[in-house]
Amino acid sequence: MPKQNIGGWRSGLAFATSMAGLVTLTNLVFLLVALPIIDMSSSGEGYLYTGNCKTAKQFSIWIHLVINILATLLLGAGNYTQQVLTGPTRAELDRAHAKQTWLDVGVSSIRNLGKISFKRVAAWTVLAISSLPIHLLYNSVVYFETSANKYWVYPTTHNDLTNTSRNYGNTDFDALKTSLNDFEKLSNDECLAAYGQKLVSGRSDVILILEPSTVDTEFKYTVRWSGDPNRRGSEPYDWMCGRKPWADEQCDVSSLDVDNWPLYSDNAWVNKTEPRVEYCLSKRTPEYCKLALNIYLLAIVVGCNLVKLIGLGLTWLCLKQQPLLTLGDVMASFLQDPDPATKSRSLMSKSSGHRLHWGPELREWIAGKHRWAASVSVLRYAVTVVLCLGALSLTSYLLYLGVEHVSVYETPGLAALWNRGFGQVSVDALIDFSEIMTLEGPVVMVLIANLPQLILSLLYTALNGMWTAMLVGVEWNTYGQEHKGLRTSSPVGNQRRTYWLSLPLRYGLPLLAGSAALHWLISQSIFFVRLVIYEDGTKTEVQGQEALVSYDFRETTCGYSPIAIVFTIILGSLILLITVAMSLRPMKTAIPVGGPCSAVISAACHAPEGDEDAALKLVRWGVVDGTNRICVTSWPVEAPEVGRLY
Repeated sequence: MPKQNIGGWRSGLAFATSMAGLVTLTNLVFLLVALPIIDMSSSGEGYLYTGNCKTAKQFSIWIHLVINILATLLLGAGNYTQQVLTGPTRAELDRAHAKQTWLDVGVSSIRNLGKISFKRVAAWTVLAISSLPIHLLYNSVVYFETSANKYWVYPTTHNDLTNTSRNYGNTDFDALKTSLNDFEKLSNDECLAAYGQKLVSGRSDVILILEPSTVDTEFKYTVRWSGDPNRRGSEPYDWMCGRKPWADEQCDVSSLDVDNWPLYSDNAWVNKTEPRVEYCLSKRTPEYCKLALNIYLLAIVVGCNLVKLIGLGLTWLCLKQQPLLTLGDVMASFLQDPDPATKSRSLMSKSSGHRLHWGPELREWIAGKHRWAASVSVLRYAVTVVLCLGALSLTSYLLYLGVEHVSVYETPGLAALWNRGFGQVSVDALIDFSEIMTLEGPVVMVLIANLPQLILSLLYTALNGMWTAMLVGVEWNTYGQEHKGLRTSSPVGNQRRTYWLSLPLRYGLPLLAGSAALHWLISQSIFFVRLVIYEDGTKTEVQGQEALVSYDFRETTCGYSPIAIVFTIILGSLILLITVAMSLRPMKTAIPVGGPCSAVISAACHAPEGDEDAALKLVRWGVVDGTNRICVTSWPVEAPEVGRLY
């Protein structure tokens, strides 16, 4: 391998390419392994697992955690490479300064795209575009398909159940009496736990055995049909609470007395006593929750992975230009070869409205304090904060709407929201798009469910850029405090090696971890839902093969989890608050405010004659002893005098 591809920022590119290769290989292996074992439909959907709903959901959570870790690695690799691509070369800086304009250095900058070579702009664009399908599709490549059963509720007594001559008045129940071996006896508390849910899987019809002493001879049995998720305004299990089906109050199963469980009868005017449930007989059925995979979406993701990997690899191997990526790289370049466009402008600063004054006149040194945010352009700061606040406000509003909707069914306290779980499908937490616009189809739902992932990635990029600009400014200020070696991507002499571009690991890793956590929380906050309701969860024989009876109801939409949204808002707000708090952190001014501004750095890096190879030595900005010259130099310097012209 050529020597130029080893060391410095190229090592970083090699690592980024390796991470992208690992992610691509993982997805490719998953695709190749899944193809032969999955019986795909024409829509490209197949099933990785069918069976127990709890197991399928646990698989789904862990798989999505892995997906978000892989997506975060890919995002980090792409951001690193895009920052390398937007890093200006010395020739590009000289051209900009000659036109009395400047470029960003040490940060990933969209501003620089108009000033760098076309090939790098094209590579940057390819990497950016290849990220869009990944963010929009990746989290829905694998999804959890929920299944549940409708069921009938049959109240009766033990004697009437076993009395074959007793006519119940319902042909289905009379037929059911001949298959009692399929039923499991449940105590009242077990029965309430099994059927006191919005979606019932693994069970269907239930027979309520009534206490004989509470049933008079004139009792008329009332068959209840339940488990229908379309019954808006009432719980599917409201029959448990012994009230009228049309009653406004909601059924709270936890408040029922298992030893004194009353049953409502539509024929209360005939029934002179209130029947009590003694125990239940529950029909067991297999569970058919599924962990589904969409091969077409996975293939698109793998394709985008390959495009991104090729882009990263070509950047690593073929980038011949030497971009100046770190603050130390830029300082070293200007110390070795001073820029005539900024000569005699040693106090050039961006402290005044972030506007540069290019005149060579003497300027007064004004000491004081400035904040970390001084190094961030007003536009970058405003856009980042406004976008984050907008996203948090919109999320909070959507949480309000969601909680208001589920409050129809229960008191929306934190405990109730917590019990709903992260990413759990609930029939009263499904988004009804018909009230907004005509939206339907699995592809549309996938895009809607993953749109927040794309928005979060854009916000992460903006926050990363803001942090980078602040820390470049902090590092720049330290060169006015003490002699120190330049931090460069390829150190020589007294220069220091860098293992990052401009975001130190102690800041970069927590920000990346926070991004990964938010991506996972969002995947649990709003998610693709495939809900299948069966009339009966039993199997039948179809042409000699075991198969399910056709489903009665199937809905493809998006669901939401209020508690996951709460945690998303908390973590997102915490990250934004920490960012804003750090931006307001004061810092004693020891050098003209410039941070990522190439012109300010260039103006300060005019070492005095005789200070040869200053870039290889320990340097500091200040007034050279015995002169009125102020610059970055390896010679002894003093802090400038307040109010004096330099």
